Amino acid sequence: MSQPTPPRRTPKFRQRSAKMAELVARQIVEDIVDRQLPPGASLPSEAPMLEMYGVARGTLREALRILENNGLVRVRPGRGGGPVVGAADPYNFGRTLTLFLQMGRTRFWELVEARVIMEPMMARLAAERRDKDRLAELAKAMEAHKGLGTDDQAAYLSVVQDFHGVVAGMSGNGVLDLFGRALKEVYTERVIAAERPPARWAEVRREHEAVAQAIFDGNGADAEELMRAHMRELAAGFERNYAALHAEIIGW
Repeated sequence: MSQPTPPRRTPKFRQRSAKMAELVARQIVEDIVDRQLPPGASLPSEAPMLEMYGVARGTLREALRILENNGLVRVRPGRGGGPVVGAADPYNFGRTLTLFLQMGRTRFWELVEARVIMEPMMARLAAERRDKDRLAELAKAMEAHKGLGTDDQAAYLSVVQDFHGVVAGMSGNGVLDLFGRALKEVYTERVIAAERPPARWAEVRREHEAVAQAIFDGNGADAEELMRAHMRELAAGFERNYAALHAEIIGW
């Protein structure tokens, strides 16, 4: 039994002018949000979408391509394929962000400085808001610290950066969360490429544990100060171990 065709949606013209494909892309995202579709959910096939948005096939395909390039939609090829909902992934956002940072001739030290400024405030918010589910995530992240050595650079960075990602999510602020995780992803990807051995692992673990305990205790002031001290040490370590990256322009 065929499903009813969804009602036609007229793309909304917002404050800035845009091509029709961009307007359709924005309307698709709005529909995804309005319908609360989770990542992986199927979107209508091409024929119903053409009817919904009242546009030509080329315009619809360009709109989907815009979203696919940003990871917000995935188009599965072949029989039974079609568009599915993606996710607001910090990695994809970070890659898009690097295009603007590169065009702005932003240096890598500026990214490090931004993290030093942002992450203490996120730690404070995490402690003050103490979401129950997020606290469980933090406990799991801290469990991953135990027994981790320094012989595997990728594993070391994964555990360390997961901690920072969890704290960003615990801030309860979607803007800080997305930007914090995106900057973390850009930093981690470049540091891994530099192929330096991890340093200060024992100290890093102790600093993470102190920040985590302050969050568990709901002590925002301590969480902020401990994270600031930790991030300043990260910045100092960056200067010591990755001096060649200091003035490097962030690249896509």
